[in-house]
Amino acid sequence: MDTPIYRFKELASTNDEAMRLAQGGALAFTAVVADSQSAGRGRNGRAWVSPGGTGLYASLVLHPTVRAGDIPLLTLLCGLSAAEAIRETTALDARIKWPNDILVNMRKVAGILCEASIPADGDPIAIAGLGVNVNTLPRDLPERPLFPATSLVAESGHCHEREEILSKWIERTRHWTRVLESGGAREVVAAWNALDALRGAGIRVTQAGGPEVNGTEAGADAEGRLLVLAGDGALHRILAGDVKLNV
Repeated sequence: MDTPIYRFKELASTNDEAMRLAQGGALAFTAVVADSQSAGRGRNGRAWVSPGGTGLYASLVLHPTVRAGDIPLLTLLCGLSAAEAIRETTALDARIKWPNDILVNMRKVAGILCEASIPADGDPIAIAGLGVNVNTLPRDLPERPLFPATSLVAESGHCHEREEILSKWIERTRHWTRVLESGGAREVVAAWNALDALRGAGIRVTQAGGPEVNGTEAGADAEGRLLVLAGDGALHRILAGDVKLNV
């Protein structure tokens, strides 16, 4: 069944508008799309630069019927769907950096932000936000010290249709959500691991309130945690943290 797509010239945040609609009863996979955002954000409140006319800024309403332990997999699921959408519509080798970045040639082209609300008298609501630098020129991209920002046009040499990427992302998110709701958490994680950009790389992970972990990136486990194999043979399972390459 087709669900509505709400389109705006500009919003502060598509995630905020999608959450408002969800709390008002919007169906699963209702989409919110803006040509630009004045207060786009990424993980941990970081700003997401959202210039008009060049990027894809969209959010999906999700009403996942999954066990509580599978909720953290939604970020991986939506990142997987975004990477697949970019690969299928552009032929670029899009891959995923845990937990929510999409890389092409080790440069960041897109990010995912999942936010959840659990009403006192209802089922959980999740909002999946996607920001993609589609036709953004390199001079208009923010500077990043590691995994520098790039765009699909910069990597491919030609422009791409934002609507095509949006449609494919919704399609792939529907598919993987059905898989997860059918008990296919391991299938979701296996597909995510197949597109893991840092598998086998030396990394360090900074955890809020926890120790820094150094080791070899070993993918994600069935609960969506990052696996890091330390030099002493210990296997660390990271629930939340910032990942950097050891250089």
